[in-house]
Amino acid sequence: MSAAVSAGALPPDDVWLRALARRTRTTPAILRREALTGGYVSSAVERVDLDDGRSVVLKAARPEEVAALRAVAVVVGVDRPRMLASGPDWLVQTHHPGPPAPAQGPAPDEIWATLARVHAHWRRNRPRGVPVVDPAWWRRLCTTVLTALDGAALVEAAATVRPWATDERVGRALTVLPRTLCHGDAHRGNVLLDPDGPVLIDWGNARVAPAGLDVAVLRAPDPSGPADAEPHPVPDAYTDTLAAGLAHGLGGADPPELVAVEREWGTFQAHLQYLGFAADHQGPDRVHGMTTVAAAALDRLGPALSALG
Repeated sequence: MSAAVSAGALPPDDVWLRALARRTRTTPAILRREALTGGYVSSAVERVDLDDGRSVVLKAARPEEVAALRAVAVVVGVDRPRMLASGPDWLVQTHHPGPPAPAQGPAPDEIWATLARVHAHWRRNRPRGVPVVDPAWWRRLCTTVLTALDGAALVEAAATVRPWATDERVGRALTVLPRTLCHGDAHRGNVLLDPDGPVLIDWGNARVAPAGLDVAVLRAPDPSGPADAEPHPVPDAYTDTLAAGLAHGLGGADPPELVAVEREWGTFQAHLQYLGFAADHQGPDRVHGMTTVAAAALDRLGPALSALG
């Protein structure tokens, strides 16, 4: 489900080892290494075993991912993933063994709680270096999606999506909804079931956006089934943790009318942003189903915005 992340080559070993030594006050040496593959991530990623007993992940990363992980590191109660060292276009993290969470079931409560803490901490704040979802960003996304739909000759879907780039309901939603740091690609394939607890990895699509985006993606039904299948419920691990964080820092939760706007915008945005992937990898039936769900959410968004007054 994840979109490909473009990044450069891995840094020379002396560069990242020196940075890691400064951070951890050790002088590690490499024992062995192996490439990590899987999913649709195009960046270079390696697992490296060090002589001090640690295993780390060395990853070529875009500056946006480095910035997002720096922002995650300051959130109280979130200690994984943790960036150990970084440069402008690479990072080193602790290696977390374990398979991805199954697509058929709900995401672990620990991941929901992690997102809630991040969302509450960065509410109405912008971490430096992380892209912001605004009308210009939205238009660029629509252009990217349309390129994929046109390339796959999905004429009907492209005709549906094309007006969305300038839809006034989207523009108004992005004006009224508070933004926060979002993972941006929080599907269950990016959740590793580490023996010490699940970890949300791959922050390469992080953005400053309404939190409903992460919620919609994480609660999505099994992608091998119909696009309009009932999504998983949002657990108390998210709602209670978010409410506690907002009460501590911002004085209270949003009114129900604003929550409804965020829910419909999140559903719409989540389905739209994966349409290009569906066009390239999943076929016209999946694209049609996702477009239908997105259009229905957009239709509900209008009345939800009107209810705000």
